[in-house]
Amino acid sequence: FIVKMRNFFLFLAFIVASINAASVIKLSALNIVGAPTLSGLSAGGFMAVQMHVAHSATFNGSAIYAAGPYFCAEGSFSFAEEKCMYYLMGGPDTSKLISYTDKQVSAKTIDDTANLKDDKVFIYSGSKDSVVDPKVVHALEDYYNNYLPQGNVVSNFKLASQHCIPTLNYGETCGKLSSPYIGDCAYDGAGTGLQQMLGTLNKATTAVAANLFTFDQTPFFSGAGKDICLSDTGYIYIPTACQNGASACRLHMSFHGCSQEQASIGSDYANHAGFNTWAEANNIVVVYPYAVANQKLGNPNACFDWWGYTDPSGEVNYTLQSGVQIKFAKSIVDTLIGTAAQK
Repeated sequence: FIVKMRNFFLFLAFIVASINAASVIKLSALNIVGAPTLSGLSAGGFMAVQMHVAHSATFNGSAIYAAGPYFCAEGSFSFAEEKCMYYLMGGPDTSKLISYTDKQVSAKTIDDTANLKDDKVFIYSGSKDSVVDPKVVHALEDYYNNYLPQGNVVSNFKLASQHCIPTLNYGETCGKLSSPYIGDCAYDGAGTGLQQMLGTLNKATTAVAANLFTFDQTPFFSGAGKDICLSDTGYIYIPTACQNGASACRLHMSFHGCSQEQASIGSDYANHAGFNTWAEANNIVVVYPYAVANQKLGNPNACFDWWGYTDPSGEVNYTLQSGVQIKFAKSIVDTLIGTAAQK
């Protein structure tokens, strides 16, 4: 009997695994209207800033949680840690980063920053954050204020949270540094960010579990994903009204932080960061690209590239349109929109 039951459970596990494998979808165009928006936590926040600045003709807003300005690390892992996390060595040199940005615009390696002038940005940093010093996040505020008019950047530095994306009621204790880096803070960080970027929205509703799909990321990069720290799969939340193409829907892309990849916390970021409840109520498709760790590249925590580990030749491309992870993420957006996305 025990052997039979063991075989039954093995068979059941095989069936479940087969169903999960079969449920990986291929992305195709949806009925997307308006310019897409971005968000991200920590390394994912740095990545969202890179995407926003490099492709400012495409995106028109970002919600950044615990991250610093564009090109903060200047292609250096030591700068990433010292300047852009712990605010040592004087912290980010915002004037230098703005000059670098303007130089790249002139070189046409990124879009014209004039595209940013109508964008809306939300910036968040917990006052107890011991991973990315709030002063680094203030530098991001200064950076965006150089390009956006007064009032288009809204920030919150007051909540006594640790390093996390703050939610109403999910995750670790708000003031505790702990995985999954999603904080139970009685504060809707995702909703606040979405409303800053998109304006007045319908009240959040219950997310539909069946509307979170695993999608195949491999069509969006060449070679083995692990060689550029990209997972073979990501997640996409497609609200019920957006699935048959009858309803026009917005598009939002959100990047997880370090140690929030599937191997560490499964689908927690995609499921519980707080975007899906607003997405269901407001017809917003939310796509979650996923990274993987690679010790050889100096990325053991599956961070998206914000210091240059994908540029082993010494050329600095990771913040530009030519950066492999930026090209990957932009290809996902273009596929979902169906054409090259322009504001």
